[in-house]
Order: sequence, then C-alpha cells, then structure tokens
Amino acid sequence: MTTPVPERFICPPDHKHAATGTCYVFHKCRCDACRAGRSAAATSRNRQKAYGRYDHGLVDAAPVREHIQYLQSCGLGWKRIAEISGAGTTAIGSLIYGRKGGTSDPRKGEVIKRTTREKADRILAVKPDLSLLAAGAYISSRGVHRRVQALVARGWSQSKLSAMVGREPGNWFTMMQAPSVTVALHREFAEIYERLWNEEPPHADHRDKIAYSRSINYAAARRWLPPLAWDDIDTDVEPPAQEETVGIDEALVLLAIAGEQVRLTPEERRAAVTELNASRLNDSVIAERLHVTTRTVLRIRQELDLAAAVGADKQIVA
Repeated sequence: MTTPVPERFICPPDHKHAATGTCYVFHKCRCDACRAGRSAAATSRNRQKAYGRYDHGLVDAAPVREHIQYLQSCGLGWKRIAEISGAGTTAIGSLIYGRKGGTSDPRKGEVIKRTTREKADRILAVKPDLSLLAAGAYISSRGVHRRVQALVARGWSQSKLSAMVGREPGNWFTMMQAPSVTVALHREFAEIYERLWNEEPPHADHRDKIAYSRSINYAAARRWLPPLAWDDIDTDVEPPAQEETVGIDEALVLLAIAGEQVRLTPEERRAAVTELNASRLNDSVIAERLHVTTRTVLRIRQELDLAAAVGADKQIVA
C-alpha cells in the first residue's frame, strides 16, 4: 500500500514534474513523477560515471554573463536577448540579476555560478547585429560621425547633410557632439553614405562651388579621413595622424579642447590633455571632450607625470 504524500509536498500540476530536478530539490515535491525522474537521473548519472563519460552539462556562467552585458552595451535589452537566443527570460534575468525566488527563499538574488551548456551556447551565439536592434535603441555615434566626416572630406557640406535627415543646425551640432545616436539615425546615415560616398556634390554654380571648397578645407583643417581611408568605417581603429610638420598645430589643439572632433598627432593629444588637466577637469570629462577613452587619458597623464585633478570639476567648461 502506497503511503499518501502530504499535499504540501506536491507542486502544482503546471510545474515540469520530472523534466528537471527543480521540483524535487527546491520545491520538495515527492509526487510519483518527481520521484521516478529523480531515480532515473541518479541511475543514469551513476552509469555514466562508471563508464567515465559523465558530463553534468553545466559551464561557467561568468563568460555568458559578460557576453550579455556586452550585448546590452550594444543596445540589446535583456528581454530581447532572451527572445533572440531562445534561452528564456528567466535564464537571462537570473544570470544578470541573480537567482529568482520568493521573499523567504534564502537563495534569492544569489549569483548564478553555472548554467547549462545549451543555454550558454544559445546566448553566446547572439551577435550585436544592427538588424536585431530596435530603431529607438542607442548605439555609439562613431559610425555616424565618421560617415559625416568622410562625406564632408568629399565636399558635401554639413548643411546639405543635415537637411537630408531633417536636422536643424542646433540639433545637428548636438548630434555631432553626442556619444550615442539612435539605431534609426545610424541606419539613415548608412543609407545616405552608401549612396554618396563615391560622388561629389554639385558645384557648378557659384554658391555650390563655395560650399564645396569650404567643406573640403574644413575637413582638411581637422584631418578628417575620406571614405577610401576605411575598410570598415564602423569598426576600424582610426589611424593616428601623421607628424606632417615639426611642432604642434595649436589651432587643432584649441579645436580639440573646445570639443570638436579633430585628428591629433600624439604630441598634440598630449598637449590637449595637459591643458585640460591644468583646468582641473577629471579624466572622464577630458576623455569626453577629446573623444577618446578614459584609459587613454590616464595613460597620457601617467606618461607626462600629471597628477589627477583632486576634486575636479565634473562639468565641461567653455
């Protein structure tokens, strides 16, 4: 005669009894299906161990978590990652925010140390492709800025380019200083760039000729690169400006200090960092102003033996 199982030890019928060990181990369910599943799993595990072929199917969760964070930095939300990978929102959420559970569960919020190989493979297979991102998601503005600079170097004026995307001059300036743009804007500029990169703007009449010459001179003064300088304009590492002349171009240094995107030689970049550091700006503000990473600013400071500005002003001053 089978001893009746207390109702409190039986999970609701919609749980995956015997499909996983969750019900038996964590919910303390002792229904027939859970007990049979537990027994079968133990038998299979012992057999595989005896044959030297046992694989628990779990892998380190840290690299998977780092990949999710990388995808998030590229504009993919964690629920979107769950949808694309098919790993499920519970798996992704637990990897990011810790183990789920009720308020009385002592394991709630616990960092997941291991995950199944299948889920890890699914998540790691997701790449930050623009086609996967929502139009309103924000990504690095590097691709847009480089495309604008390359087209200006071909003679396209910024006023013409801003008109193509319906931007007012004030908004255009803000966009050219912003560290991120929407995916929709990136796609729009990518389409414009593909259409115009190998074409010069009309410059037969007097006004167009002036705009054409001014654009080329403007780009040259800032050492902006033309389209053919890039293999992949979104991902290539920007080549350093060549030391074309002896000394430092003070005009370019002043433009960089003002926040304009210009290509500096190593010596000019050191001069800009020195000037901004002397103004008691912290590394992150200097990096934002010069459109470089904080690590680059730190390296230059250490190279020049410049002390970090203690209590530095966090605001960019004009």
